[in-house]
Amino acid sequence: MIRKLAAGAALSCLLMVPAARAADAPKPSVAAEAPVDATVAVDGGGEDGAFLYGSFLKPLNKNNYPAVLILPEAGADRNGNSSGQEVKPDTYRTLAQALAAKGIASVRIDKRGVGASAKAIAREEDLRFDTYVDDAVTWIKFLQAQPHVGCVAVFGHSESALVAALAAKKVKVCAIIEASGASRPFAAVMASQLKVALDAQRLTKEDYDQAVKILDQLTAGKTVADPPEKLKPLFRTSVQPYLISWLNVNPVEALKTNTPVLILQGSSDLELNSDDPRRLSAAPKNVRVVMVPGADHDLKIKTSSTGKTTIAEARPLSPQVATAIQTFLDSLRWP
Repeated sequence: MIRKLAAGAALSCLLMVPAARAADAPKPSVAAEAPVDATVAVDGGGEDGAFLYGSFLKPLNKNNYPAVLILPEAGADRNGNSSGQEVKPDTYRTLAQALAAKGIASVRIDKRGVGASAKAIAREEDLRFDTYVDDAVTWIKFLQAQPHVGCVAVFGHSESALVAALAAKKVKVCAIIEASGASRPFAAVMASQLKVALDAQRLTKEDYDQAVKILDQLTAGKTVADPPEKLKPLFRTSVQPYLISWLNVNPVEALKTNTPVLILQGSSDLELNSDDPRRLSAAPKNVRVVMVPGADHDLKIKTSSTGKTTIAEARPLSPQVATAIQTFLDSLRWP
């Protein structure tokens, strides 16, 4: 069983120190002077004592710096990679390295159930959306306890943009960064995705009608005992409690805050439109919106003029993402 994390949950940190830093090691060459990832872990709060894992990247030669907690999109690990990909995009690793070069530390995490944190879920049916929010709070507290960290911002990509906003309601942070975040509850997003699948003939009319009926029941808080076999990947009984906990959460309401907010969206994002940052930016009192030119939903630069990309393309993260974060954090007053 997964129990809700207590506010005072103990934080544990496992640091893997590179051998080159040992006292008797030779002085590294100039080429070797680069920030090095440290593996870190926090108490996952489960009955089996499983930990949640991430990578801590600190800037070199700085004694006081801001830090960003990077929350991945659904299915991606701490580096931004998912199983089955031909080319690993390394989206979050690239972002962390770009931030470190600008004097900003970061922790990017394997979410509960993913990567090294896979064992932190005993049963899928025990997972709730708030589980990820509580995990983010634990990681924020971990970062706030680190020496030399003067400001902690929480960065959420795609589905995790909402996680970032909700975590910031439970623990004070200096900033919220929402990247490619939807402005509508997931029930509305999922309904639109089903319609797109129908129009593209990836769903038959019969499957679509059944899916809409199931979605309506889940949105009303009612589980479905025996979803059709074709729809089980979306609506299997074990994932229904998680969906029910998420479908009606309003991202605009979640961003009603005094905490400074940065909203990032790619100008070529095919999953969102210009209404999303407009709606989201109406909620917080202190907000900045940055549309990243030529970037897609993953904030990467498209390599094709057709507007279509494949998962195998090695596309670079837009350098404007790290620059926008640095400019935003520099504009804040923090100790």
